[in-house]
Amino acid sequence: MKVKKYKAENMQQAMQLVRLELGDDAVILHSKAVKTSRFFGLLSKKGVEVIAAVDEEPSNQIVKTKTAHMRPEKDMQVSKETISSPTNMGEQDKLLDSIQEMKKMMKGLTKEKQRDPLLPDYFFHLEENLSKTDINAVQVEEMMDRLYEKWSENRTLPYKSMLELVESQMLQSMEEVTFDQNPYKKKFICLVGPTGVGKTTTLAKLAANAALKKGKSIGFITTDTYRIAAIEQLKTYASILEAPIEVCYSAEDFSAAKNKLSHLDVVFIDTAGRNFLNEHFVEELKEVLNFKDEMTTFLVLSLTSKLSDMKKITDQFWNVGIHQFIFTKKDETTSISSMYEISRMYKKGAAFVTDGQNVPEDLIPFTKDLMVRSIMEEIQE
Repeated sequence: MKVKKYKAENMQQAMQLVRLELGDDAVILHSKAVKTSRFFGLLSKKGVEVIAAVDEEPSNQIVKTKTAHMRPEKDMQVSKETISSPTNMGEQDKLLDSIQEMKKMMKGLTKEKQRDPLLPDYFFHLEENLSKTDINAVQVEEMMDRLYEKWSENRTLPYKSMLELVESQMLQSMEEVTFDQNPYKKKFICLVGPTGVGKTTTLAKLAANAALKKGKSIGFITTDTYRIAAIEQLKTYASILEAPIEVCYSAEDFSAAKNKLSHLDVVFIDTAGRNFLNEHFVEELKEVLNFKDEMTTFLVLSLTSKLSDMKKITDQFWNVGIHQFIFTKKDETTSISSMYEISRMYKKGAAFVTDGQNVPEDLIPFTKDLMVRSIMEEIQE
């Protein structure tokens, strides 16, 4: 895979160089307007910066042949810079997925779409509703193309059949997403995530569910020593459930607490909610907790958050070893499609979704079918 950065006076010139050097299979990963300085910064000129990639690196011979015949236009100033590929295999996989999606998107933008004027209004209504969700634009386009092909066979396709076809395609897109139906199979259950997503309340719901509905002996460990209120809140839940609780300030405290509570069926671990967009805080957390131990780790994300923020948070926690997601505050938003997109993107399902503050009632065990049905309800509103 070859990734390069280009600077040119305009997009047309940049695209010309991309095609000449990387070929027709190249895709644009990013572009932005820039200013180039001349004469010690006294004069500046507007231009564009483009990052392009091709997943099969052409041979040097081909590149030389193409560039040998290249003649830049007059006053055309272009600079190129090779960007080293990511060393992390997970990052490479994500980048390759992005390239494939960009390819599909570019093909969709360049091809003429002559749709039959006899298409029913509900086709366009469904397309509009899907485009308003957080579902990847390429996937939405593919689903609508499939609906159009199916409708074109007989110039008819009922609205209900269209919905069933969309639901089927969404389920198919999640074939590789894992949904574990037994969240209590390991002794230690840890919740991680940013501040304000409701980790402590969610932990209490999980613990109450395990104790009251599953009949398990439980205990608590909290490493959230940054907020006194969080410790007191968890102590209150522990008192109600008649469960022991240990407060840990260091890795040594955490190790001692684990040994002390090892006789219990399940131990629930609360962590501090901090600005985990800062990688330093994630490293601090890893120093205290041994995530490779007999532990199931859930990343808690709020459905009121933007999809872009969810991605950043997930990327920061990825090396911790996330088993599944828990999505909170379903009752506080009208759009929940972000959980489908995040789950599909990272191939990790949702163990639970919360839709209220009641303990333990507002905790919904989630499955792949339930997630897709929830999204289908959203696009029909």
